[in-house]
Amino acid sequence: MTRAATPQIITDIQNPESTASRIAALRLLKNDIIGHDQRKEAWVRRGIVPLLSQILAGRRGTGKRSIVGQVNGHGKQQYLAGRRSSRSEEDEACLQAIIIIGSLAQGGPPFISPIAAGDIFPLFLSILSSQDCHPSLSLAVLETLNTIADKFPLYQQSSLPHAKQLASVLYSQDHVETLRRLIIGSTSSSSSSSSQLSVALVANLIAETCVEESYKAVLAESGVLDALAFKLSTFVVAQGFVLPGAENNTMDPGTLKALPPAAPPNAQLAPILRAITVIIQNSKSRAEHFISSPAVVTVFPKQIPEFSPNDIKKSPWGATYFSGFAVPRHSATNPIDAILPSVPVAQSKNSNFPPLGSHTSFGKQGSFFSPPLSFSEMSTSDEEESALVSWLFTVIRAESGLTRLAAATLATSLFRLGLAKKHRVPMYGYLLIPLLLRVFEKDYEASEEVGVHENRLISTTLRAKEQAPVILASLVTDSRELQKYAADGEAIPKLSQMLKESFNPIAETGKPMWSADKQTATSEPPQPELRLGPRGCSPMVHHKMKVREAVLRALAALSLFKEDYRRKICDNGVVPYIIDSMKPSEDESLDALDGNPPSTLLAACSAARSLTRSVSALRTNLIDAGVATPMFTLIKYRDIAVQIAATSVVCNLAMDFSPMKDAIIGANMIPILCEHSHSSNTRLRLESIWALKHIAYNSTNDIKMKIVEELEPGWLKQVICQDPSDSPVRRKDDDMGGTLSLGMGAPNSAGGRVDILNPMEGVEGETGPSHDGDHKMTDTVMPPKPTSLDVSLIDQSRRRKLAVSGDIDQTKQARRDDLQVQEQTLDLLRNLICGVGAPEMIDYLFQEVGQSDLFNILADKLRPKPLFNHGGRKDSASSSSKSIPVPTEILCSVTYIMIHIAAGLSRHRQLLIQHPTLLKLMMPLFNNPDKQVRVNCVWVVINLTIADDQMDHESCRERAIKLKGLGVMEKLLSLEDDPESDVKERTKTALTLMRALLQ
Repeated sequence: MTRAATPQIITDIQNPESTASRIAALRLLKNDIIGHDQRKEAWVRRGIVPLLSQILAGRRGTGKRSIVGQVNGHGKQQYLAGRRSSRSEEDEACLQAIIIIGSLAQGGPPFISPIAAGDIFPLFLSILSSQDCHPSLSLAVLETLNTIADKFPLYQQSSLPHAKQLASVLYSQDHVETLRRLIIGSTSSSSSSSSQLSVALVANLIAETCVEESYKAVLAESGVLDALAFKLSTFVVAQGFVLPGAENNTMDPGTLKALPPAAPPNAQLAPILRAITVIIQNSKSRAEHFISSPAVVTVFPKQIPEFSPNDIKKSPWGATYFSGFAVPRHSATNPIDAILPSVPVAQSKNSNFPPLGSHTSFGKQGSFFSPPLSFSEMSTSDEEESALVSWLFTVIRAESGLTRLAAATLATSLFRLGLAKKHRVPMYGYLLIPLLLRVFEKDYEASEEVGVHENRLISTTLRAKEQAPVILASLVTDSRELQKYAADGEAIPKLSQMLKESFNPIAETGKPMWSADKQTATSEPPQPELRLGPRGCSPMVHHKMKVREAVLRALAALSLFKEDYRRKICDNGVVPYIIDSMKPSEDESLDALDGNPPSTLLAACSAARSLTRSVSALRTNLIDAGVATPMFTLIKYRDIAVQIAATSVVCNLAMDFSPMKDAIIGANMIPILCEHSHSSNTRLRLESIWALKHIAYNSTNDIKMKIVEELEPGWLKQVICQDPSDSPVRRKDDDMGGTLSLGMGAPNSAGGRVDILNPMEGVEGETGPSHDGDHKMTDTVMPPKPTSLDVSLIDQSRRRKLAVSGDIDQTKQARRDDLQVQEQTLDLLRNLICGVGAPEMIDYLFQEVGQSDLFNILADKLRPKPLFNHGGRKDSASSSSKSIPVPTEILCSVTYIMIHIAAGLSRHRQLLIQHPTLLKLMMPLFNNPDKQVRVNCVWVVINLTIADDQMDHESCRERAIKLKGLGVMEKLLSLEDDPESDVKERTKTALTLMRALLQ
């Protein structure tokens, strides 16, 4: 075919004689560039992107309609299936422009930059949100946005601005309702191919682009999560898994008032599962919002509690009633469990007799988690588990490939968030983990799921190998029992082999990715929309990096606790590969496998951190592989998340038993760690202080003094002075009605439930931050009238509850972070004044920080904080119940410092005993519930009453008399029968010393 003249096409597009001539020119352009990346580049340099942007911006949604019979590109056989309505000429021009932009995006990462620079994203969303958007335009926009989102990962770091630009528009208040509307669809066309494809495309777009926590919250609070839950419920209906009797509960509060329709055969489940998982990830409040969605509650209603026959009595006149001892029994299972394979029940360690029956016979099992899951804290609540978990297991077993993995990911997220009960652990171990391990096999082949819109850059099998290790890592993190299931299934050798293979050279069979590198710098046009962006990496290189990252995360999770698993990892010879995974990639070698993007660096640091818990691994494999060298580079890396991860490894390397401690000091890491301790990023600040604490322990005084000088004494004083429950956090608490006032009181109950139902009044439902810079429609778009389904799904009280719950979670997390920073800073002070040369360091600290200031700060740390009312004033009732107890971690840290000061010279003890309030405030702590606090108080008494020599005897006696006057003898006598042996033995020593001095 003869190519059309370029100037004529430009003229016909820019200044057409008619809309028809513009459409013809656009079709010529489309035919010219499809499949030709060099021609695409030439057209970009000629300014085609701004012209296409003008066409999209000029759409008004009204125009002379003419029959347009030709449908081009983008699943043309599906666009108008069941709906042959015509498009206006203006819409046809827009459609051709969208298809051309999609074709440019198919050229790879270099073409995404000019598209983003041409303000295409807000124009796409404006068209999508318009009331008269033709289905063909809607599908074309969604297809193109998905194509662009698929290319973002190939950019690596360079794509972040473009991805953020798209997300900021997509999840703005102007357009998030459009996403909800597209997912719900219209009743008349809900089963059409175009409608089902739209749902899949929107869900995929959410799964690929929703990264920021704020956007996830927006999608949950704006009803998008409920819409996705509704779509998921249609699959439950279609598969016949609606719980028996659910139709009788449709009029209950919080339901849809009718069973959802069955999903049509052409509906796609995997995108729905992925989008839901992304939104609820790491947020129990959003996950609970999903579980309590009207659609989910309708198909999986709560089961009615049963009573024992003995609990039901009959009166003499025949009426039945419950006995006074009747207790409702909540079944731990649901009817769906009956069709799942029976799995062995976990054995209790203190039982000599195994339980009889299947897993369905038992509700609450013994605690299998030590320590408990970090996300959910594995709540021991008796709340009923949703049958959704059981249904997900039926999907996992019935489906294959990416749909199976999508269901597994959602089931794992619910488990991590504590919404799958503890008795499910064997089910995850026996039914899910073996399926994940099968994906690790070299001969694994996943069937290509043609119906599921996926990133087509790589095969389904390769995508499965990227995803399965990530699911395993999330599932076994913090669970010793699930780690054992995985290790027994030979997960470690399989993962080790996958890690090694990720470094194998790639045999490229396809055409090389188009690169604009041959263009000279002088030929580059100045406008960003007229020049190509970075070329990115090839899809296979990106796949190798994703597999490498996923495997490293899985190895890190498996080696968290057991030394045997760490040793097995080392024995499989992967330590050198872990070290090689810490080498950052260089911009000029994006297609090389010997460098790594930030996400892989983070995973490698996580694996190294788990292995550095092992003393034997530290002394052999890790040192031989040179683990310290990349850490010293990454701790100064440009990405702050990588800095945090590297610092956490240095923190383990700086432990006193580690031979790497001297190397860390010799590499001049102390100034860098001190600089990072001043960072505004809480996590970096925490990890840096933690590492300095380890370095200070048993180091020489010159090293300790250097740490104090680099940190600055004034800064140290400021950090330990702060009250994590005060200032901005308390002000936010006041704004929320004081519901968080007791949040800091029990830091080990951080995952506890908070009553967020009461502060509903007066809380308006925000849907997230506004984006003033977003492009808006030129004409005001009136929202359509809500349908009966909309009324059922839009429950403002649930949305307000979710919004407040999110604020509570953020506030509690901020307090926990501040608490940890202060705890580690106090522990740093403790390590500065212990060991050889401690008296000199005590004097140095008194001189630099101020002796009276330090004691006053310590006293303030022991003092319970008064409870403030909503106006920020102290409560008028001054009782002990009206104060916030000091967190146990702070009490331990402060009393440790007091122990070391009391272990100093006699004059240090005198200063401590003479302080007017410090020891008085310590007196109530003798009865503290925490054994470490109690034993620390006794140690303070021991150190204050033990004599260095005969000359110190009289001073000791004076201190003993002073302690007796404070009531220490009574406190010690109350601890003589303490249940903790350590407390009891130390108390005997303290009483012996006190009695000897008081005779």
